Amino acid sequence: MRRHYGLIGALTIAATLASFLPGAAQQGPQCCTFRVIHHFKVCLPQGCQQPQLQWNWNTFAAAWNLNNLPPTINTNSGSAIYAIPSNGNQCASAVVGQDCAFANACAGFSVNFIQGTNCIQGQHHASGRACTRCRMHGANAGANSHIVILCPNVHPDGTIFWAPQFQDTVGGECGVQMYDPVILRLRNPRTGDQNNFTLFELTASGVHWDAQDSDSDGFPDNARIKGRDYPPKGHVTLLKQRFAAQGGGESRLHLSFDNGIVTESEATGDFAGMPWPRVGDPMPGPNDAGIEVPAVFELPIEAPSGWVVDGIEMGGGGEAGQPLPRREGDVNGDGCVDDADLLIVLFNFGNAGGEGDANNDGVVDDADLLIVLFNFGNGC
Repeated sequence: MRRHYGLIGALTIAATLASFLPGAAQQGPQCCTFRVIHHFKVCLPQGCQQPQLQWNWNTFAAAWNLNNLPPTINTNSGSAIYAIPSNGNQCASAVVGQDCAFANACAGFSVNFIQGTNCIQGQHHASGRACTRCRMHGANAGANSHIVILCPNVHPDGTIFWAPQFQDTVGGECGVQMYDPVILRLRNPRTGDQNNFTLFELTASGVHWDAQDSDSDGFPDNARIKGRDYPPKGHVTLLKQRFAAQGGGESRLHLSFDNGIVTESEATGDFAGMPWPRVGDPMPGPNDAGIEVPAVFELPIEAPSGWVVDGIEMGGGGEAGQPLPRREGDVNGDGCVDDADLLIVLFNFGNAGGEGDANNDGVVDDADLLIVLFNFGNGC
């Protein structure tokens, strides 16, 4: 049976196998971690008396010894429908060589009604950790998780009005990419067409998004972002959108920094008046006060004319660690040298490198074909 070893959510980690450190020189494991959390509150239409929650999760953990491939890979994926209140937690882990390389990833949620209201409040999280402590070993962890609040018994002709609030806590160390979207699921009752509209999207790498809840009401009162000590490089990009028919527009916060200095800076729309760093300013580190950002985002949800809201999707995830090692001839990187790799080489035969160039010599030719054929069946 063919096994698929694809990475979570098409995220790419900019790390190389050359980054593995000799075990004798390490005082402890070299670890990459990510953590994405958001708290939410959604006030439902009065007709939505029995809302449901759909949870889709995919957690991934891999660890390997380059001298003894293939990698140990474990996944935990699924989809389920829950009544409210409910909660869930799912994890995956992998270890090689008595802790020479290990990884774990988890995702979960909890949601409940706010007493005396038709509103719900909850939390979603995704996290992962990938560690190596021995030479020629590596690890990778990823989690991708989304919950969808559904009102299956409500089919109004007009607009559904929701009033959610979101707060995100993002933290990372090395080799990390994180994302966290809020997506409106729309349906046209007349045509049956379905569409998605992204209300909010946060992506980040190399930053901490710290939030403090001083009154313990489940929502933060202030939030700040900071860079990390080493390497002092990363970015954070936040996008908030509204339908054009409701005033429309896009509000964007973006910041990139390299070697501790801001290299890109943008604050538009609702964020235009914020005190935001400029290009050339120093990026605050983990011991600094940080850059103040909104602690809670209010996202009014309004369907365009002729459409209704079937649900609101929220979640996120990330990936940390080194990329999975490829077997010779495994041109698509799924861990198995099979007919899929052979077809890629044949379809790209004669091209100047790129996909199908198994030996990376800048051309897809008979040498690449022989590599795939010679290793055919390995890892499958």
